Amino acid sequence: MSGRTRFPLALAVCALIAISGATPLGRAQAGPVTEPRSAQHESAPLAKGARAITERREKCTIRLIVNADALFQPHRWTLNYDATETLDVLGPLIMEAGNHPTRIVASTRSSDSAAENLDVGRRRAITVRSWLINRHFVDASATTEAVKQSRPMAASEDTPGEKNGTVEVMVDTCH
Repeated sequence: MSGRTRFPLALAVCALIAISGATPLGRAQAGPVTEPRSAQHESAPLAKGARAITERREKCTIRLIVNADALFQPHRWTLNYDATETLDVLGPLIMEAGNHPTRIVASTRSSDSAAENLDVGRRRAITVRSWLINRHFVDASATTEAVKQSRPMAASEDTPGEKNGTVEVMVDTCH
């Protein structure tokens, strides 16, 4: 065969795996599932990374409040494709606080029922906790909680901002 190069079968298989995003032998990768880029809200730029995190220090608590829009789509608990940009900033902030009891509290604003909001909030808290544990930013003793949001999002509001709720990481520095 003149002018053609033949690739070994293994190289071709690796190329197909890389293109498809699959893992060898169909094994799932560890960590939470992420939403594909096409599912993202494209109407306005969202605060991501450090801009999506607010730190509040109280007597015995450090509260790291994350705008949920930087992590999740409305009514969803799987991480956005670029949620790691924010979580990669959040993790070291938690570690700076030291080895203290940690609680992850999530809330969501929605036009759905209160029970559905609490369920989505609970699942979001678990997703964030799993991500932080997998990267050794918190240990397995970190607890999760879902709380009601003080005001629901109106059905006509579709612009990003803290309308999707929050995820708070609360570090108890007195224990």
